[in-house]
Amino acid sequence: MHRSIALFLLFPFFLTACSNSGGPSGDVASDSISGNWQMSLQPSNTKIAPHTQWGFLLQNGNILTGSLMLIDVPCSGTGTVSGSVSGTSVSMTLNPTGLTVELSGAIGSTPGSMSGNYTILSNGCTGPNASPDLGTWTATLVTPLNGSFQGNFDAHSGTSYQLGGTVTQGPNTGNLNATLSGTFNITGYCFTSANIVGVISGTSVVMNLVDSTGTQQIGEIDGTSSLDGTSMNGTLRYLGDPSGSVGCRTPQGGPLCLSWQTGQCSTSGDQDEPKASSR
Repeated sequence: MHRSIALFLLFPFFLTACSNSGGPSGDVASDSISGNWQMSLQPSNTKIAPHTQWGFLLQNGNILTGSLMLIDVPCSGTGTVSGSVSGTSVSMTLNPTGLTVELSGAIGSTPGSMSGNYTILSNGCTGPNASPDLGTWTATLVTPLNGSFQGNFDAHSGTSYQLGGTVTQGPNTGNLNATLSGTFNITGYCFTSANIVGVISGTSVVMNLVDSTGTQQIGEIDGTSSLDGTSMNGTLRYLGDPSGSVGCRTPQGGPLCLSWQTGQCSTSGDQDEPKASSR
């Protein structure tokens, strides 16, 4: 499933991003499961590939809300979460288009983990591979992307470029996405600097690169972050400049890696968007 499945849900590139003063673990308190979650739903028929689900949850007392994206065949979409937390027990219901997804389980003994059982029922979704479906699910909390990064970009022309910059993840509002803002620098390429205006949901990241005025998009980064928020692999697409004022008239692209830890990263770890299950 190409990353474009989620793009229609993302904020336009020109929106102003909000800052998060909570730091790397600012989304989650010790007694809360609020945060950005990446989930895998494994059908009881293990010959069927797992469904992928991701998004943000908000806990207020014992009430759980949020938004999650489910990748399913033939119906995929975003559902608003309604649920509850009691001790370590968790229950959630969401209704993507044509489906009802019910998850029950528990907070794990490992920090930032949950697991349990799920049921997917058809609610108007039709087709040869439509629900019902049941199985088990696991979830892992995704650490926010914050701070200075460095990295590499391997252009399809065969040249490698050094990258740097900073990024700040915005607050968890219970929407599907949180905003990303920051700066992006590249040495010796068609452009040397840009502002980052993007979003993250689960481990799926989109960073739009815009000029200093915030009105002209220079390029786009589509990537997948690590669960611990220390690295990201993806693709940089430069949109091209017909005027030639920045030296490259035609669009270009290639694999990219970013690291929030000391040391260089490798573009060999480039990952694709999680695929839809085949049922």
